[in-house]
Amino acid sequence: MNFTSRIEGLTATIGLEGRFTFEAHPGFKACTREALESGPLERIVLDMEKVTYLDASSLGMILLLRESAETRQVAVVLHRPSQPVMSLLEVVRFERLFQITN
Repeated sequence: MNFTSRIEGLTATIGLEGRFTFEAHPGFKACTREALESGPLERIVLDMEKVTYLDASSLGMILLLRESAETRQVAVVLHRPSQPVMSLLEVVRFERLFQITN
């Protein structure tokens, strides 16, 4: 899993690429922590266009990010999920918890 990040104004965008599995935990945690601690934010956008696979632990990591972000009143947006990823997000009803954008 590869991560990229950039901050523009009050938005941090984290690009994810590859298979998002348990092995990605240290990198995902470091990247999201850095974004949350970078200063005032309104939203963290997870750009999921290049994610090819999610497992249960990655869903848990996204939920933990949401929890941490909510304590700072920061929204988490799931942006451009690939079709296989979107199918899984629909099954687990993440649209009830997150804004999902194209």
